[in-house]
Amino acid sequence: MNSLIFATSSPRRIELLKKFNLNFNFVPHEFEENNKLDMKPYELLIFNSEKKSKSILEKFPKDIIFASDTIVYKDYVIGKPKNKIEATKIINKLNNAFHTVMTSVVAINNYGTIYSGVKTSLVKTNNISTDKIKKYIESEYYLDKAGGYGIQNKNFDFVKNYYGCYENILGLPTCMIKECLSKINIENDYSFSNCIGINR
Repeated sequence: MNSLIFATSSPRRIELLKKFNLNFNFVPHEFEENNKLDMKPYELLIFNSEKKSKSILEKFPKDIIFASDTIVYKDYVIGKPKNKIEATKIINKLNNAFHTVMTSVVAINNYGTIYSGVKTSLVKTNNISTDKIKKYIESEYYLDKAGGYGIQNKNFDFVKNYYGCYENILGLPTCMIKECLSKINIENDYSFSNCIGINR
């Protein structure tokens, strides 16, 4: 059987997949996302994930390569802040408002794309004070996170409510991994997440 490889170095994605014991190998991709391309959010997410997968395909031509990409959308595509100034601007834009979180999952092999899809969740944030935002930015927790925040971070309780898939907001909806594995006829007995849910 072909090996399963996930093109990622994200600790959150690795942690989510490891709990299912699916024998994924984790290899960092060699593609730098560009969220300013003139594409619709859905198209951009699929494009980025395909590029991540293809960036390591030559090294693993006999295997199935998975990749994922997450963005936040509010008026425009918001990716990972590169510095404190950008992070402050993003957090202030998302503060006390609704936004969407979108994550793509793509699987490819040497013959082409096997699976691609995008999951969307709606998020409402709390009204966070300027002082608390400043303290959060100084912690640099925003690094490597789309939208500059993590729903799992209880020290900076940014998310008030969410509607849809919690793991999508974390950065990898495992319900889509299950769907993909089913499509490529890999049977499993693991309890994947239920992507539909409301937190109030």
